[in-house]
Amino acid sequence: MTAHPRSNQSTRAPAAVVASAVAPVVKPTLLIVGAQKGGVGKTTVARLLLHWLEENRRAHVAFDTETPLGSLIRFHEDKTELADIGDVPAQMRIFDAVANDKGGTTYVVDLRAGHLYAVLDLLTDLRILHDAKDGAFDIVFLHIMGGSTESIREVSETLDRFSCAKHVIVTNPGNGADLSDWAASEVRANFERDGGLEINIPALNKQTYLEIDRTGPSFSQFVNNKLKNGAEANYSYVLRGYARNWLYKSMTEIDRISL
Repeated sequence: MTAHPRSNQSTRAPAAVVASAVAPVVKPTLLIVGAQKGGVGKTTVARLLLHWLEENRRAHVAFDTETPLGSLIRFHEDKTELADIGDVPAQMRIFDAVANDKGGTTYVVDLRAGHLYAVLDLLTDLRILHDAKDGAFDIVFLHIMGGSTESIREVSETLDRFSCAKHVIVTNPGNGADLSDWAASEVRANFERDGGLEINIPALNKQTYLEIDRTGPSFSQFVNNKLKNGAEANYSYVLRGYARNWLYKSMTEIDRISL
């Protein structure tokens, strides 16, 4: 639609129009990053999501379910809470916050290995998926693929459980998985035929990944040469270059989700 130029004689909207204007409702979003199998890069993807949310100035909170020590919280302690997803009090902290949110906050849940099916049951039993279908909030499940036949079977067994949520398959070559079986699988063909979205997170240079893991900053802090406390760091310019390039490619992939 072509916008009409404002008239110099009409710089204010009529009082009746202003009084009846209603601010648009901004729904909260629940992002769940998970897989039944461990070691497939769930926390790396959760960290990338937090980086994307920071870049896009989106209000967000994260829950690290890798209790009691945590994993995500190491890199984003200012925005992350530990939560044992199997305990009712933790479930209340997460899902009550989503249900009661009025500001369009995004809630990121980094799901620990071995809990995928239990959490899917929980989302069904608490009618969380039902409420998402009714428009109370949005749910996006980022399903991290491993290279094993177990991972392919896992996707096959859970496809029909995401009818009320956006189901995104995330391939992550950096976890060392051989994804050739997945690429050729009938499960993937069915997923694509039904309109499913698959994104690919490229592998990060190994030395860069190890340096970030050793020193513990967020990805943003690392590329900006900052310590966790905000002070100037002394990270390698070359390694920061690898990280910048990787973040650019990863953010381009996450853009495709249309959060």
